[in-house]
Amino acid sequence: AGEMAVASVLASLRQAVNREAGVTNLKGGAQDVMTTEVVGLYGEMAFARWANLYPDLRVHLRAGSADALWRGCRVDVKATRAVAGHLWVDERSVQKGNADVYVLAHVNYATVTLVGWCYAHDIPRLGVALPIRKVYRVPPDTLRPMQDVPVNISPET
Repeated sequence: AGEMAVASVLASLRQAVNREAGVTNLKGGAQDVMTTEVVGLYGEMAFARWANLYPDLRVHLRAGSADALWRGCRVDVKATRAVAGHLWVDERSVQKGNADVYVLAHVNYATVTLVGWCYAHDIPRLGVALPIRKVYRVPPDTLRPMQDVPVNISPET
């Protein structure tokens, strides 16, 4: 319950900072922006716990930045409440090289499951490009299992 409260407060503060700076939330569903922000933070915090990292709890402009630095890779955690949710990645993020690795997290209230991961350079091959929304949709069954993360993971692999 404590982590959920922290995530809710941080989500509210981050949303305020990003909106003040004109950064648009690229949420994909019908849910409100705050729900998207909170779900995203749950995913980030779960990944940090799994990777034995301290989560980034700073409130600052984060447009296009990764959520964690882990084993030399910039990691962007994408979270969804959809049970069979896909990894949705903005085309510009892939083109700009905003992250080296993407992780999909499924959030069900206070339970977060890290579904899988992939390298950024694999997104165009694994995903389906949706030109209207300018995103890639990567099915969860094409992601690598979390237990298969190599010890020497690097952006070039």
